[in-house]
Amino acid sequence: MARVPITVMGFRCDRCGHEWIPQNIDHEPRVCPNQKCHSPYWNAPSKRSRMTYEEFKAKIADLLRRAGKPLTWTEVRTSARLPQAYPNNQWVHRMETDIGLMRRRESNGIIHWLLKEATLDLSAPTAPQTPDETGSRARRK
Repeated sequence: MARVPITVMGFRCDRCGHEWIPQNIDHEPRVCPNQKCHSPYWNAPSKRSRMTYEEFKAKIADLLRRAGKPLTWTEVRTSARLPQAYPNNQWVHRMETDIGLMRRRESNGIIHWLLKEATLDLSAPTAPQTPDETGSRARRK
């Protein structure tokens, strides 16, 4: 007889991490079967695992200060090990006033994040542009 791997679907408790194979696969369990847990919220992430605005703001501010250069959201997310794929827009707008976050869209469409205090180093003296020279960009809703 040949040995082959067999994969069976089971469940994992988001609270205690306990994993099990159910007796009846048709119905989802009501509680975690772990003797120490028995949580009815076994399939809902705990509130402690959610990031608060203050934690998010501190991570972003610290990372942008240490980087010393503008970063894209992908660079920010991977460097700060943030769980979300996209930033919370309300939090981003709050950070613009709270920590001086600036987002600059480059001509190729890439958005770079930086702090206002770091913009002094990046701004080079340029001649003011006339309305004819600036390309108008349609706003999307």
